[in-house]
Amino acid sequence: MLCPVRTRMTFLFLAAAAATAVGGTITYRWVDTDGVHYSDQPHPGAEQITLSRSQTYSNDPSEPSAAASARPARAARDNAEFRYDSCAVMQPAQDQVLINVDSVTIAVQPQPPKRSGDRVVLSLDGRAIEPESNEQQEFRIAPVERGTHTVAATVRGADGTNLCQSAALSFHVRQPTVGKPKVQPH
Repeated sequence: MLCPVRTRMTFLFLAAAAATAVGGTITYRWVDTDGVHYSDQPHPGAEQITLSRSQTYSNDPSEPSAAASARPARAARDNAEFRYDSCAVMQPAQDQVLINVDSVTIAVQPQPPKRSGDRVVLSLDGRAIEPESNEQQEFRIAPVERGTHTVAATVRGADGTNLCQSAALSFHVRQPTVGKPKVQPH
């Protein structure tokens, strides 16, 4: 019967040999009161890490580098994986009351900042308002009717997909009435 320590050491040796054969390097990592440690030798309680083959440089221009050949794939993946963390209507504020105004400016702020190919589309009282340009993030609405209005914003990608949508918020427009007499101060 084999000793458990000897069996473990044999297994570690075979694992290291297999990793070396496929181009990886076995490293051991552990944390103790003195900090984080790395070694090529096993240590009690250490986590085994397989490092990939080290980066090499070739002076031969006919050989494309791994980084250069990965750039187009990475760019496509980055675009597919891009996400806005949030987008919000920053102006007007939720339940803001605007008194005696002819227009209202609605400002939208996506996070991270909007990419150049994306565009902000408003929904004001259920009606879509398209931007004049892809860079537009502020919309001046005129005339604005009295009453309560609901606004939300959507950031759309160049392909028309919705990338982010804000929460809807309400604001209120108050206009003086013709039939109501003005209150005189005492």
